[in-house]
Amino acid sequence: MKQFATSFVLLLAFALVLAAPAFAADPIPGTYTSVDMGFGSQNVLTGRGSNSRPVPDLGVDNVVNAMSWDGATLGTQWRFQCAVSISQSSTNNLDANGNGTVLFETVYTGGTFWLSMAGPWSGGPVDLTGVMNTTTRNTTLQYVAFNPVAAVENVSTSGTFDGSACVLQFVINNNVGIGDTDIPMSLPADYPQFLDTACQTGSRTSGSWGDVRDIMLSIDCPVPAVPSTWGHLKQVYSSEE
Repeated sequence: MKQFATSFVLLLAFALVLAAPAFAADPIPGTYTSVDMGFGSQNVLTGRGSNSRPVPDLGVDNVVNAMSWDGATLGTQWRFQCAVSISQSSTNNLDANGNGTVLFETVYTGGTFWLSMAGPWSGGPVDLTGVMNTTTRNTTLQYVAFNPVAAVENVSTSGTFDGSACVLQFVINNNVGIGDTDIPMSLPADYPQFLDTACQTGSRTSGSWGDVRDIMLSIDCPVPAVPSTWGHLKQVYSSEE
């Protein structure tokens, strides 16, 4: 009877292994840097991004749309989209002549990300998707005689992968402003289009855009518990005979 019970347990364990569903592979943990960083993996494409604004602009309901840029096509390797701003603070450092800087900190929530299966983070033949948490965008605007002449930004966000316990950190150390509809200028066709709070294009015409540089993308995955192997199960139940 004891021999029968042991055999039954072994057969049941083997059947469960065969019946386990085939889930998409987790991303490969690690830190990935963009081609312009000069250190690290240097296999992440730099990118381009836009930040749409409602009219009037009160610092909330701005929407991010950022994508990789390979020199010809947007969004072939990564995309971070649809985060909506919920607050904005500023520090005015202009002198009496209107020269100096104005610092902005804008906080966004939500949004989604997409990483191509062809990227260095791929653990299988499937694109990786996920949801962004909180995004913080720090902007330094340089003014001359009360006119903005340059903009530099640092952006950081985090997120969780769909169907996975892995988490992501995405940091842009040097986002260079290229244009703004307030100057006035028109958004070029080869930059990500302005999005509204419903993540749709076509309704907004106000905002800014720039180049996304000096990227660090980190993926962390918890270490799974080691499952019992076939050999281990045989050893355990054989010892009971």
